[in-house]
Amino acid sequence: MDELIVGTYEGFLLGYSIRTEDSIVKLKQTFATQSHTASVRCVSIGGKFLASGGTDDKVVVIDLKTRKEHTVLMNHDGTVNSIAFTHSGTHLLTGSDDGSIIVTRTGNWQIEKIWKKAHGGQPVIAIAVHPSDKLALSIGGDKTLRTWNLIKGRPAFTINLASKGVLMPTEIKFSPGGDRFSLVSQQTVDVWTISKAGLEKRITCSSKPIAVQWLTDERLYVGLENGNIITLTVTDTEALTYQAHKTRVKSLHYENELLYSASGSGELKVWSVEESNLVEISSCNAACRVTCVTLNRQNHLIKKEEQNDIKDEEKVVSEESDDLDEAEEVTATSKRKPGAFVTINYGDERNDEESDKEFKPPPKKKCKKRKRNKKPKNQINVE
Repeated sequence: MDELIVGTYEGFLLGYSIRTEDSIVKLKQTFATQSHTASVRCVSIGGKFLASGGTDDKVVVIDLKTRKEHTVLMNHDGTVNSIAFTHSGTHLLTGSDDGSIIVTRTGNWQIEKIWKKAHGGQPVIAIAVHPSDKLALSIGGDKTLRTWNLIKGRPAFTINLASKGVLMPTEIKFSPGGDRFSLVSQQTVDVWTISKAGLEKRITCSSKPIAVQWLTDERLYVGLENGNIITLTVTDTEALTYQAHKTRVKSLHYENELLYSASGSGELKVWSVEESNLVEISSCNAACRVTCVTLNRQNHLIKKEEQNDIKDEEKVVSEESDDLDEAEEVTATSKRKPGAFVTINYGDERNDEESDKEFKPPPKKKCKKRKRNKKPKNQINVE
């Protein structure tokens, strides 16, 4: 059972889980909180923590186990546009209108790195963390795509998106395997490939694309401003279109063969994905204007309704299981091994601060100064 976490224009954070009652699948609200004093712009989950950023310049952290506010971070001087936990849950990256990207360690919530002018002082629009946790990508108001080395804590590459025909980028997202990522702009969705060092495919949409969700490294869904959802593979020449919502699709999330979609009007839907076909299985209305959505995939952190027929012994076992899961989560994080080696090279583009030939974790002691070495389309129209 997954839990859909919804951020709203009214400043609320809402939770919904899927329940089956009398063979009917329903979305049931699990919690509601209003920790923000203004609109919620972004949400992310890492371990047992839910973090949200808003136009009140705050980052609110909620403990999903207790469903209470854990801490509030006031490190930005502008709207927090993007927020992303690393996949291991050890760090939180936040980007703001103040032009900075801040890396905060979870637990003690101390700042470990600040890039004050990550995009030349322009607003940071979106951040995506690679599945390996070794690098992150960001897009900003300066119309550039920037790569950040999360191991060494420094910038790596900068790409001028205007020179690639990308105007006003709004979202960036990695595929599950991390070799591809999608870049959403005014009328197109671009698929970039890291191993091939550049743009692989450009998808031109009949309506403005808003959100992308990867199912596999080959297939993706795109939510449009007119409320439709399209699906295609990277090698497809045609796309399938579904009339999903009456207003713009604000966000998409996929897990366990289920696609979750949310519209700006507050309509939430759950779709069964059957051989790339979408079949609606449940829907509800949040009665608020939805701005962002994420998914809590951790069953032991989802509050369940009390049932009279549950035995006392089962309750005790459930509570002990929750404690064990949390302990195992902490242990797994502390013993986590680094992911696969990742490199990015975009042809003639030059890196701001060249990375070394070999990828090594930062040494405990101060190391000597190293010498730095310089390193140096398919298109589809969707009607």
